[in-house]
Amino acid sequence: MVVPITYRNGSEGQHSRDLRMYKKTPASEAARKNLTVLFRDFCMRHIRCVKNAAGVASFTHVAFVPSTKKPDQIHPLQALLTPTVQSLRRIDLGVNTDISAESREFNQDWFLLDRIPDPKPQTDVLLIDDTWVSGARAQSAAHRLKRAGARKVVTVVLARQLEPGFAPAQPLVKRITSSPFDRATCAVHEEDAAG
Repeated sequence: MVVPITYRNGSEGQHSRDLRMYKKTPASEAARKNLTVLFRDFCMRHIRCVKNAAGVASFTHVAFVPSTKKPDQIHPLQALLTPTVQSLRRIDLGVNTDISAESREFNQDWFLLDRIPDPKPQTDVLLIDDTWVSGARAQSAAHRLKRAGARKVVTVVLARQLEPGFAPAQPLVKRITSSPFDRATCAVHEEDAAG
């Protein structure tokens, strides 16, 4: 299951700037704060709906999709959001550097993990990523988590990137641009946005 917190239509707008700037050195504190507040607000309002839709009583573990371009460094998103999910056991995925960092294709061997640390009878993992473009990295990470013993993996992304000129994306672009972004709207349970 993949749940986008927002959609990103092209590269314009404050949210797109925040997603570009939070990783910069030195990082933009405003961008980091905006993304942290967005994620915390999403968790407070909607994580129960996400769990219900996925058939998960509670998440036992959390993982972040690692950077494939800087595999030896902690991903800035992990550093930013770890305090929000600190009650969950963290899983650190390694990166197989034999796979091109520029790849846009699913690869079952892209990430490294032999087993889930401190597994539970039902190990359910919250996988977090900043932007979903092709989904290759997040899908590859989810596959590795499942192979290592996760029962379920639910991916939450801060933004699903849409290209307005891509014909298959047009119906979704039209639907999401017909009304302004509303943090109360739940992506998986619209009838109970407070969920």
